[in-house]
Amino acid sequence: MNSRSFTWPGYNADDPTHRLVTAYLTIDIQKSPEGVNELLEKIHAVHSGKFAEWERIGNAYCLRLSSDYAEIEEDFASEPGQSARIPLHVFTAAVLSWRQYITASYHNPDHSLKP
Repeated sequence: MNSRSFTWPGYNADDPTHRLVTAYLTIDIQKSPEGVNELLEKIHAVHSGKFAEWERIGNAYCLRLSSDYAEIEEDFASEPGQSARIPLHVFTAAVLSWRQYITASYHNPDHSLKP
């Protein structure tokens, strides 16, 4: 990762689900360390079986976590938007990388976040 754009290991710019994950993190989680940490806690709780599933309705997306996948649905229009299922390990890698990315922005005030 660098100051030009956000990616994670295995990121594919041509994959629309990867772009959707980036949009979700940028718009709904934003630069909130607390939001990232809460999300990681919920991922762990679902993956470990503590919760069967978990849902979060955010600014523009609805996120549903299950033991195998994260489902992101666009939630900013009056009609339901597109949704995509992302393997949970891919989503987790993106969230961990987002945490590193936003942490870097706090250590370098000139670092602007560019998804």
